[in-house]
Amino acid sequence: MYMLQAIDVYKRFHKLEVLKGISLQVARGEVIAIIGPSGSGKSTFLRCLNRLETVDKGYIEIQGEVMVQNGPDNQAQYSDEKNIARLRRKMGMVFQDFNLFPHRSVLENLMLAPVLVQNIEKEQAEHNARALLEKVGLAYKADNYPFELSGGQQQRVAIARALAMNPEIMCFDEPTSALDPELTGEVLRVMKNLAEEKMTMIVVTHEIGFAKEVADRVIFMDEGLIVEQGSAQQVLLNPQHERTQAFLGNVLMAR
Repeated sequence: MYMLQAIDVYKRFHKLEVLKGISLQVARGEVIAIIGPSGSGKSTFLRCLNRLETVDKGYIEIQGEVMVQNGPDNQAQYSDEKNIARLRRKMGMVFQDFNLFPHRSVLENLMLAPVLVQNIEKEQAEHNARALLEKVGLAYKADNYPFELSGGQQQRVAIARALAMNPEIMCFDEPTSALDPELTGEVLRVMKNLAEEKMTMIVVTHEIGFAKEVADRVIFMDEGLIVEQGSAQQVLLNPQHERTQAFLGNVLMAR
């Protein structure tokens, strides 16, 4: 059984068709990097997987449980809200702009959802939160507020906050795009550690070096389609499709 399966997913915003029949299967412990030019549908696809966006057509299941499938009219029909909320909790999400609660301390940011959503006792939630902050190298920042942290530190807190819900799958949407190179490195180190622990991960990224080093599979998207996929070695070092070749050529020229 796949951890996540998406089949023939379509999504449009008004007249613009952003996803044109995307299919993806993710195995337990697999790290998938999704690359491609801006506007290719990468982030939209990721948001559709955990219902931050709704799909127009298609099938998505998480650990064998259906979240959405096509109804009799061949349009997307979602499971009930209670079931969707439960399935969404299986997926942690890290955004490019951190999305921390500015009026709460780092520790409170990590404790809030486990206490309110999972009904975990405050003492246990605090113990778990402190352990996660230790894991991302920020135990000493527990009582600070987000505005007192660097961008890299805020993103590491965001990763710890997502992990606090014990997700089965971690999704990252361009987690380093707002960071300078030095801060990017500290966030990527945390993500590499998660990969080594066999966390199932789907990472939309422009960090080709990270994808090459960490990803089990690289997917290249362009204009709402998966153009090419395979091992990091295959896609990044020996791309077959001319669009993949052109994209990687432009990325390397820009460095």
